Amino acid sequence: MTRPALAALCSLVVFASLGRAQQTDTAATATARKLLAATGATKLMIGNLESMISAQRQQNPQVPPAFWDAFLAHARRDTTRLVDMLVPIYASHLSRSELAELLRFYNSPIGQRLTAVQPAIFKESMAAGETWGEEIARMVTDSLQRVQGKPPDNR
Repeated sequence: MTRPALAALCSLVVFASLGRAQQTDTAATATARKLLAATGATKLMIGNLESMISAQRQQNPQVPPAFWDAFLAHARRDTTRLVDMLVPIYASHLSRSELAELLRFYNSPIGQRLTAVQPAIFKESMAAGETWGEEIARMVTDSLQRVQGKPPDNR
């Protein structure tokens, strides 16, 4: 697993445990749970995980495909636990009234439209971010090569 992916997974665990440690009221917790359902959070997160795993498969061909398949299968089966970890995070950062307002939005036609297109937006945004990062890496590499007196590679 690459360092950025490992860091992202570690951050998820740290944030989940911090959120769980904070006390939240039951109304905020219930509303946060409804909000996560309305936003399709688990579907979105599983889609994001699938994209990350696809990249990891390519970057880590030494890892057996069976590992990635089993990882994804387990993640898809364990979304209830993920929601249980996310609820206190949302409830600790947003007030009951904010959660209720967000829930109203996501239950509205425009909120449902956003939920429907969010996976595609995220996928395309990830591709754009990857292209952007590659361009920056090329510029920095070329700049460092010029500083060292080497001509930049022709790409």
